[in-house]
Amino acid sequence: MKIRFFAFVTVLAAALIAQSTSTISGRVLFVDDGLALSDAPIQAKNTSTGAIFSARSEEDGTYVLRGLPAGPYEISASYPGLVPFKKPDVAVGDAESRRLDIRIEYPYLAPLGESREDDAARHKLVPPKGRTPRLAGGKPDLSGLWLNLELMDPGNPEPLPWAAAWRKKQIENHMIDWPELRCLPIGPILQGEDGDNTIIQGPKIIAIFYDIGHDLPRLVYMDGRPHPKDPNPSWMGHSVGKWEGDTLVIDTVGFNGRAWATFSGLPTTEHLHVIERFRRIDLGHLEKEVTIDDPGAYVKPWTIKKAAVLAPAGFEMQEYVCNENNRDVEHSVGK
Repeated sequence: MKIRFFAFVTVLAAALIAQSTSTISGRVLFVDDGLALSDAPIQAKNTSTGAIFSARSEEDGTYVLRGLPAGPYEISASYPGLVPFKKPDVAVGDAESRRLDIRIEYPYLAPLGESREDDAARHKLVPPKGRTPRLAGGKPDLSGLWLNLELMDPGNPEPLPWAAAWRKKQIENHMIDWPELRCLPIGPILQGEDGDNTIIQGPKIIAIFYDIGHDLPRLVYMDGRPHPKDPNPSWMGHSVGKWEGDTLVIDTVGFNGRAWATFSGLPTTEHLHVIERFRRIDLGHLEKEVTIDDPGAYVKPWTIKKAAVLAPAGFEMQEYVCNENNRDVEHSVGK
């Protein structure tokens, strides 16, 4: 009888403790493409008592930190090749279930003399205000110098198993195969996210120039021509454009399969088909949607959303020559 009573008390005490402790759960994601990072170690440290609680993310990125007594915590996580995540001052109450999605980013790499502070200062630039300018025919005039196409929504890519494994390898190996390391083009999907771009709009052709030295200029044919039946595979592909109302739609095929779809290492193949939609919503703002259709690497098409601001008056595109004093290759040695 005493044994049964002791067992009952033990179970009751465990139940009471479980009721008074809390959990923190969520997903571990790569900030650039929103995809899950599996087997990432997560830690919650109680900054009052020093107690540490640990977990690891599952295949879909989910994690659960259980049995947390009420108190202040510091949440941290890591992943090979990426910047460690740390969030201090997370207050946890009694019997609370909190959700915290952990977004981990790639180390910031910039040319000599540039920094995050430089980038932040550019984001504080105030774009000009006014209505959308239009050409004689009534279509929006997209011409101008547009500052960084900032990623607003990474979409929901669903890579095939080989593409997911290739991306994981790239992240863990410090992006050793990133084309930009060797001054190779990065293709139209990513161009404009890490630099400025100038659009020059004509009635039969639109030219897009980028300030990154290895990024090739793009020519978008607006004269109604079709794509070549057998296009020569290239980094930029073959682009034709048309207007759908006030939206410029650019259709591009004929890729060589060497460019990346995201900075996190998602690949492309020669089956890639890219559709871009540009909308100038007013004088100073440009929106862009990029739909990526590549059945060789993804389960289905997915769409990325970006936005850029027009450079203030007097702002000029700077020259950048990748091959000049390129130190990336010698320092990029992998893990």
